[in-house]
Amino acid sequence: MTDLQKVFLFYTFLYFVLKGALYVVLYVALVVAEKLARRRHEQFLAYVRKKRAEEQVRWQVAYNLYYKKKHPQENKPLELSQLFTNPNSFSAHSYVKSPG
Repeated sequence: MTDLQKVFLFYTFLYFVLKGALYVVLYVALVVAEKLARRRHEQFLAYVRKKRAEEQVRWQVAYNLYYKKKHPQENKPLELSQLFTNPNSFSAHSYVKSPG
C-alpha cells in the first residue's frame, strides 16, 4: 500500500467517525429538546385548562344560556288545563266569541 492510499484510508476512517459522532450528538440534542418541548407543552395545557376554568366560572350565566339554546329541553305536549289557559294555544281562543 502506498503512503497516499494510507492517508486516504485514514481520512475516510476519520470522516466516518466524525459523521457517527455528529449523529450521536444530534440525536441526544433532539431527545433533550423533545423532552423540554413536551414539558413546556404540558405547562401550556395546564395554563389553558386553568384559564378555561376561570372563564367558565366568570361567564357561567352566559355559558348556561348558550348551552340551553344549543341543547333545548325536549318540549312536552301541554296538558289540557294548560291548553285552556295558554294564550298562544288555538284551544284557548276557540270558545271566545268574536266581536261583531
